[in-house]
Amino acid sequence: MRQEQDLKDARAKARHGATGGDPLQSSARRLWQNPRIEATLLPYTLQSTQAHLRMLGDCSLIDPQVAESLSASVSNLRERVSNGENILQSNDEDVLSAVERHLEETAGSNAGVVRLFSTPREQLSLDTRLWMRDTALATAASIAQLRLTLLNLAEQHAEIHLPTYVHLKKARSIMVADFWLTYELRFARDFKRLEEIRKKLDTLPLTENVQLSNGKVIDRQRIGQYLGFYTILENGLDAATDRDYLMEFAAFASILSVHISQLSSDLMTWSTQEFGFVRQTRPFHFYDQEVSHKRNQEVLAVLRSRPAAVFGDMQETLSAMKGLSINYSQDFEECVPAAIDISDNINFLIDLLISYLPSLEFDVDALKDASNPVIVSGESAIQFLVDRGVDRKKAEKAVEELVEYCKQRHKSPSDMTLNEWTQFSMAFDSDIYDAIANSEMELTTSHGNEWLALDIVRKIKEKVQSARLLVEDDMTTLGAPDLHI
Repeated sequence: MRQEQDLKDARAKARHGATGGDPLQSSARRLWQNPRIEATLLPYTLQSTQAHLRMLGDCSLIDPQVAESLSASVSNLRERVSNGENILQSNDEDVLSAVERHLEETAGSNAGVVRLFSTPREQLSLDTRLWMRDTALATAASIAQLRLTLLNLAEQHAEIHLPTYVHLKKARSIMVADFWLTYELRFARDFKRLEEIRKKLDTLPLTENVQLSNGKVIDRQRIGQYLGFYTILENGLDAATDRDYLMEFAAFASILSVHISQLSSDLMTWSTQEFGFVRQTRPFHFYDQEVSHKRNQEVLAVLRSRPAAVFGDMQETLSAMKGLSINYSQDFEECVPAAIDISDNINFLIDLLISYLPSLEFDVDALKDASNPVIVSGESAIQFLVDRGVDRKKAEKAVEELVEYCKQRHKSPSDMTLNEWTQFSMAFDSDIYDAIANSEMELTTSHGNEWLALDIVRKIKEKVQSARLLVEDDMTTLGAPDLHI
C-alpha cells in the first residue's frame, strides 16, 4: 500500500509540478526547460532512467519483473531516439514526463516508478554530466586526430624553409615542419587540459536524500556501475549544484580556440599576395562577387573569427554562475545552453581544420627566396658589432647598408671578403665568419650542404616520430567507460 501511495505522489508531482497547483503552461515551462537542452540531454535521460530502473529491480525496491519490463521499453525508446525520432511533445512538462508518457503505453500505471528515488535537479545534474563526459571524449578524440594531421604535414614539409618574423621583420629561418610541430605541441597541451576535466567527470552526482515512505534508499554504487562512474559525490548540495566542470570546459575550449585562431591568422597572412607562401586548393576556393578572379580565404576567416563565439559563451557561463548561493536555483541550468554552443563550435572548428590543412600547397620557391641567409647573417653581424662595443643603432645602420650591398650583388655575407666587411665597420675582423656560419646552418639547403641538410631533416623526423608515440599513448586513454546497459 505504501508503494502504491508513493507512485501516486510521484505521478501527481509529474502532472502538477513539485509544489502542486495547476499544470504548467507550455510557454511558462520554456522559462525553465530549454527545448535545446531537452533534445541534447534526451539520450542521457533515457540512459540514466534505464540504470535507475534496473537498480530499483535489483534492490527489490519495485517488482523485478516490472523493472525488467520498463527497462526493455526504455531500450526501445533509446533505439528510436538514436534513429532520429523525436519523442518529445510540446505539452510534456519535462523530458522525464515524455518518457513516462511513452512507458504508459506499454506498462500502464507502473510507468510512474521512473520518478521514485529521484529529484528533477539531481536528474538534470546527472544527465548533464553524462553528456559532458561523452562530449569531452569525442572532443579529445578529435584533438588527437588533429595532432596526427599536423604531424603528417610536418613530415611532408621537413625540407622546406620558412622565414620567421619579429615585429613583422624577418628573423631566423626555420623549416615549415617546425611550424606544424609548434602547433602540435599547443594542441597536445589542450588535450591534457581536457583529460583533467574528463577525470573529474567520473563521479556520480546522486545522493541518498530521496527515500520511500518505508525508509529505503537507492543503491548508488549499482547505478554508478551501470553508468560507468567510479566514485560518488557524497555531498548532497554539491551533487545538485556542481557546475565546475562546465566552467572548466569553457576555459579549456577558449584556450583551444585561441590556438586555432593563431594558426589561422598565420596561414591567412602567408596566403596573401604580399607573401604568397601558401595556396588553398579548389575545393576551398571562394570567389569574390565583385572581382571574379579574386579568391578569398573565407575558411581561414571563419577559423580565425569563430573563436569569439566561444569566448562569449565562456563569459556567459561565468556570469550565470557568479554570486549564486550554495542552495539550488534555476540559475544553475542557465549555463547549459552555452556549454552546448561551445561544444558545437569547437568540434566544428577542429573538424574543419582536419579537412582543410592537408589541402594547402606551399610555394617552395617563394619560401626559399624569403628565407635569404642575408637576413639571418645580418642579425648575427649586428650582435657581433655590439659585442665589440659598437653602439647598437650604429651597428644596425652599418649592417642595414651591408645587407643592401649583398642583395644588389646577389651574394651571401659568408662570401664577402674581409675588405668588404670593413667598408661598413672597422670593428669587423676575421671572427665574423665563424659568427655568421652558426646562423646560416639552418639554411644549408640554400648553400648546397647536403650532409648537414640531411641531418636537419633527420632530426625533424625524429621529433615527428616521438610526437606520434605521445599521441598514440594519449589515444589509449580515450577508452570509453565500461557500460553495462
